[in-house]
Amino acid sequence: MLTRLIALLLLMGLVCAVSAQDTEEQTVNAAAQKDSLKSQRKAWNQENTIYKPIIGIGAGVFNYFGEVNNNDRTNPLVNNYGIQVSVIKNFTPSWGLRFDVAYGRMSAREQRENVFRNFSSEVVTFNLHATYSFAGILRPGRFLNPYLSVGVGAINFDAKGDLKDANGVTYVPWSDGTLRSSAEPESGPNTVGSPAPLRADYVYETDLRKANLDSLGEYAQFAFAIPVTFGLNFRVSQRSIVRLSSTFSYAFTDLIDNYTYKGVEGRKGDKMNDMYLFTAVSYHFDFFTPKKVKKSKYDDMEFTSLEGDSDSDGVSDLIDICPNTPEGANVDENGCPLDSDMDGVYDYADEEPNTDPNLNVNEKGVGITDDMTSLTEEDTLATIRAQMFEVYPDMAEVYGSKDDADASAAQVRLKESGFWLADTDANGIISVGEVYEAIDKFFEGELDVDAQFITDLIDYFFDQ
Repeated sequence: MLTRLIALLLLMGLVCAVSAQDTEEQTVNAAAQKDSLKSQRKAWNQENTIYKPIIGIGAGVFNYFGEVNNNDRTNPLVNNYGIQVSVIKNFTPSWGLRFDVAYGRMSAREQRENVFRNFSSEVVTFNLHATYSFAGILRPGRFLNPYLSVGVGAINFDAKGDLKDANGVTYVPWSDGTLRSSAEPESGPNTVGSPAPLRADYVYETDLRKANLDSLGEYAQFAFAIPVTFGLNFRVSQRSIVRLSSTFSYAFTDLIDNYTYKGVEGRKGDKMNDMYLFTAVSYHFDFFTPKKVKKSKYDDMEFTSLEGDSDSDGVSDLIDICPNTPEGANVDENGCPLDSDMDGVYDYADEEPNTDPNLNVNEKGVGITDDMTSLTEEDTLATIRAQMFEVYPDMAEVYGSKDDADASAAQVRLKESGFWLADTDANGIISVGEVYEAIDKFFEGELDVDAQFITDLIDYFFDQ
């Protein structure tokens, strides 16, 4: 029992050690991948961030939030269009400034029981934003770049109202939700002789500030605001982007729509300031950064290094056909060593500078004469030729094939060793079959040799 417990504890310890090692390796690998991604992101941001001013132009829609609620069966986006011009200046891949000017219209209409409110105002907005684009955390090579911005702004407005029809008759809202030309009688809208309903003409003919319906006087038509923007940048090219943005602004005024908590009965609003949203699509282009030349795969090569002379032979590496010429060797215009006697051996290694052109030469450039290939007392002619053919294969055309010389030399060695008795096919080579055959004949008494002969034959087989 104790033995099993000890074995189990050892096994658990081993598993824990392996698990800890795997966890450590995973942690190291994760850290390495994180560092690699961080380096790639930094390099990409440095290469693709535009630091020159970027000019943009776009179009969008204003959406107003205030006392007037759009319930007059009209789309709040219709006729509330605007255009925008902006300038972007990046200081880092993540941080920058944006200044924009937008011109457009805000309007709203509300018609219900005893209530008829409406306004339309041409507006000009000015905003200066600090922007953050998340470049420090997004992956490199991205096409889509979100950003946030907040800043200070201002709005100039001029509210107009649709208070009269085309004939100059003032609209009076009744409890049945209609507009009439006079006040509703106490007996209700179904009273006999009541004026017929009027149809609003959607012509904003009345300057609401000048009309002074709420005794507000000549109030300022300019107010500061706080804009907050969320947007997406779509990278079109190295120097241009398409931007989708939505800017929500809180205005420090409640008079954009000319309705306020100070208003008279029927026009009285709340104490909340007015707010507005401008959603736009814009195109931005960098006009000031010089156009980048398309990078070639050869841009990072150091071509100047090719103008050197690495082997010091007096010929530039750029045109040196023989780049590793030995020091001190005479070379031609291509940087290759000279061979004055045209024997195939360069002058710096040639021991016989003026070899007879009719002779073949050895590796030292020395001409091979008949005396050098004749039979000697130390070796056979076949052996000399076989050795010669190893170095000079073209000599086989003069003295016979290399294979013939090899076979002749092998037969001579075999004959001298005495093992020709086992060479049944007389090719000068002892094969494994011939070794087995010799052993069989030895034991059957057909081969008149001793056991030492068989042992030496086996050694010869492996040494040949």
